[in-house]
Amino acid sequence: MKSRKPKTKKAEVVSEKTGSESEGPKEMAKPKKKRKARYIFLYVAAIGFVFYAVITIINQSVKIAEKRAELSELQQQINVVEIESGYLEKVRNYKGDELSEYMEKIAKEELGYVSDGERIFINVAGD
Repeated sequence: MKSRKPKTKKAEVVSEKTGSESEGPKEMAKPKKKRKARYIFLYVAAIGFVFYAVITIINQSVKIAEKRAELSELQQQINVVEIESGYLEKVRNYKGDELSEYMEKIAKEELGYVSDGERIFINVAGD
């Protein structure tokens, strides 16, 4: 029995020392770890948001550049159509000799017709 009493006292003393001494630092360490975990989470979330924002801005810039190129192409097409429209409006106003000259020009150039007594020579050499 004598051997049991001192062992229990030592165990009590050790548990009291470890309990009272370790509770203080553990309690202080746990909030710091939680705070560190929160800050790490916030830091990772902020980096993720910044990464997302940068990717979104890059994608939007690419889309804007594509749309500007498309707009430029459409403006060129509009200019071509306006020129053609002006030409057709001019042709529509032809009367008399102007109209007959225009019809003859179209028949020769686009349809390959020839007038009486004309000969067409084709250069096969390509010169």
